Amino acid sequence: MHDNELWHSYKEGDVKALEGLYEQYYTPLTNYGFKFTPDNVCIEESMQDLFLKLWQNRERITRPTVVKQYLYLSFRRILLRKLEYNPSRHEEELAGEHIPFNLEFSYEHPLIRRERMADLTAKVEDLTYTLTNRQREAVFLKYYEDLSYEHIAEIMHMNAAGAVRLLYGALERLREQFGDFTLLLLLYILRNSR
Repeated sequence: MHDNELWHSYKEGDVKALEGLYEQYYTPLTNYGFKFTPDNVCIEESMQDLFLKLWQNRERITRPTVVKQYLYLSFRRILLRKLEYNPSRHEEELAGEHIPFNLEFSYEHPLIRRERMADLTAKVEDLTYTLTNRQREAVFLKYYEDLSYEHIAEIMHMNAAGAVRLLYGALERLREQFGDFTLLLLLYILRNSR
C-alpha cells in the first residue's frame, strides 16, 4: 500500500495500516534520529511516542498533504523535546545552531572500489563538518530523504526561502572547498546510499 492508502485506512481505525506505516518508516526515521543523538533508547521512545500519539489522536489529526513530511516533522518534534530542545521554549534558538546533526556516509558503494571509497568518504565526512548543524540537516533531508524545500522548511521550523538559502549556502561552501566534480559525486553518493 502507498502512504496515502495506509494513512486513510489508519484514520478509519485499521491498526494494521498504522503498523504498515511503522514498518515503512521505522528505518528511515530512526536513521534520521541517529543524526541528532546516538541514544537509541531515546530514539526508540520517540518512535513509540509518535505512533502511540498517532493512534490515540487519529480522529483529530487531519490528512497531511505528504505523509512522509508529516512523520518526519512529528518525529523530529518529539525527539527534540526528549533531548530538551523544546521548540515552544526555544523558538529563537531553533533558528540557531545548538541542535547537533551528524552526517555520515557508507563505506560501501558500487561506483568506486572500496579503498577509494573509504578515502573519499572520510574526506567528504570531514568536509561536511565544515557545514553548520542546520546545513548538514538540510542537506540530509534534501539529498538523502528527497524532500522538497517546502517540506524541509516545515520540518526545520523555517520558511521555504530560508531552506533554499540554507541549502544554497551549504552547497556553495562545499563547492568552494571541494570543487564542482566532487560536489556532484557527493550528491550522487547521498542519493544512492539510502
